[in-house]
Parts: sequence; C-alpha cells; structure tokens
Amino acid sequence: MELDACIKERRSVRSYTPESVSKEQIEAILEAGIWAPTAMHREPLKFVIIEDKKLINFVSDETKVLVQQMSPDLAKRFATSEDIICYNAPVLILICAEKDQQWGSLNLLDSVLAAENMFLKAHGMGLGTCYMGWISRLTSKPDILKKVGVPENCDMLVPFILGHPKGKAGADKRKKPNIIKWIK
Repeated sequence: MELDACIKERRSVRSYTPESVSKEQIEAILEAGIWAPTAMHREPLKFVIIEDKKLINFVSDETKVLVQQMSPDLAKRFATSEDIICYNAPVLILICAEKDQQWGSLNLLDSVLAAENMFLKAHGMGLGTCYMGWISRLTSKPDILKKVGVPENCDMLVPFILGHPKGKAGADKRKKPNIIKWIK
C-alpha cells in the first residue's frame, strides 16, 4: 500500500470480526514498532501481547469500573455489560518501558511513535487498530497491571487493540493545518 494512502485511509476501528490475528502478523506489526525513532536511540520499549479473551474482557471490565469511579459524569455510559472498551478485539497490545524518572516523558513519546508505525503497518495488512486511552487509567492499579503481565518495574504507556475490522471505515475529511507561525 502506498504511504500517503495508508496514512489517509487508516481509521480507529471499533468493530471487529472474531477472526484471530496470526502470530506472524503480530510479529510483523511489532517489527514496525521497533523501527520507530527513540530518544537517544535507547530503544526502551517492551510489549505485552494479550490474546486471551477472558483477560481482555477482564481489562475491559476493570477499566469500565475505574472510569465510573474517576468520572461520575460518565458512570451511566460505562455501566454496561457490552465491551465498550476493547470492542471484542482479539488482541490487546500494551506498549511499555522500564520506569525511569529521567526518561519517563521521552519513553511515552517513543511509545507513541512506535504505536503509529504499528497502526500503519496493521492497516497496510488489512487489519484494524484503536488506541485505548481509557485503559491507560489502569496505571493507578498495579495489581491489575501485574495480572495482565506488565512487570512491576515497567510503565504501561500505550494500550491498543488489534483485529480484523468488520466492514470498512470511510475516509474522513481533515481540516487544513493550523499554522500558528511560519518563520523563515
């Protein structure tokens, strides 16, 4: 797939088929992630790959509970048995890095760069992804992170889901770049 088309056609997918994603596909997506730039070429990222449906549902359920506690205005919306967090995706990937006060914010930026590479690679392979910002709230729950495989010495930085999309998302229009100032 041509790069411009991949960038412009990729969408966050919130509806998946039950079809599994192969190990080879997941490995190719991880490979794309490790080719993203990192601060000082440190390559700090580590990955947790979850394909266990019960564990993905656990993460989704725990996230819904936490959001209801932290954001009372959203409580009603998140008080549902439906999977409105992971959207029944067959794979949940957690991008992590070792805890480090000096590099913490740069680790987060590194993980975001890796995630975009991974999102584009997945789209180019006909797969869908979606960043799961609500799952990031679980960083306040070390017992849950431990249960899903995040080591105690690591921060979970970017959680996202992966799978075969149900249907095809249409291309959106975008606003023109909002240039604050162009200095020559």
